[in-house]
Amino acid sequence: SGFWGSTRSPPQKSLSPPEDPARTPPLAPVLRLLRNQLQEKDALIRHLENDWERSRAQREREERLLVTAWYNMGLALQQQEGATAPRGLPSGAQSFLAQQRLATAARRARTPHGRAPSS
Repeated sequence: SGFWGSTRSPPQKSLSPPEDPARTPPLAPVLRLLRNQLQEKDALIRHLENDWERSRAQREREERLLVTAWYNMGLALQQQEGATAPRGLPSGAQSFLAQQRLATAARRARTPHGRAPSS
């Protein structure tokens, strides 16, 4: 069964009488209809892909605008705080880490739990 030395002949196609052309619908209108449907679906897919691309580009622009706005707002607040900072602090004391160091030093200088230090 399928070996090179096999003596079986391949199965013969069954010969059926040709169908009556009056009973089978012509294929041309069906093929034309299917091609039109396929073209419509391709056009819809292209339209949806273009919409998606425009939406993605718009979302990216909005994200960049938001990031820029946050950055500008933070910069303005930092500059505003710098203008109102006491003059006794060094110029680098306005960074986040410097503020944390100052807050920690101030906490350590306070008395524990608000009580006066015992002598």
